Amino acid sequence: MSQSIIAGQKASFENAYGLVTQFIEVCPDNIWTKKFGGWPVWQQIYHALGAFQFFTLQDGETPEQGLYPPEVNSFQSTPDVAPAKKDMLEYAARMKTKVDAYIHALKDADLPNINQGLTARIKALGRSHEFSHSQTLAMLSGHTMYHLGSCDAALREHGLKGVF
Repeated sequence: MSQSIIAGQKASFENAYGLVTQFIEVCPDNIWTKKFGGWPVWQQIYHALGAFQFFTLQDGETPEQGLYPPEVNSFQSTPDVAPAKKDMLEYAARMKTKVDAYIHALKDADLPNINQGLTARIKALGRSHEFSHSQTLAMLSGHTMYHLGSCDAALREHGLKGVF
């Protein structure tokens, strides 16, 4: 069965993921902990990475514990201590394995079908929107790039080269 569309979406995700890990590696500590776009830079990266699991976790799968309680990922609270970048890179790798497994299980024919896991989590938040696997693949890259763009702007506003 064909996976040509999925392969293209996977390439977009891999690009976004690569830019996030590059950002983590080059972001100076004074910017890493600074608020930019409403939250600390590190928390926006943490949120984007946590969304990988939120978007792809399927029924019957156990969510992996993050570096902080869920309310940090959802911007409901901000801890006093930022994670070390080494810990964030390890978290990024763990969350990427969730995406890799999700993508590996999909076929192009699955793309219009409802992502039951994500849809159930969205409905638990009081929203009624259903998400297809196609939408999920697009959000994996788009949501990541949205937050990365804000963080990249923090580098540029401090006279540093951005990652894209």
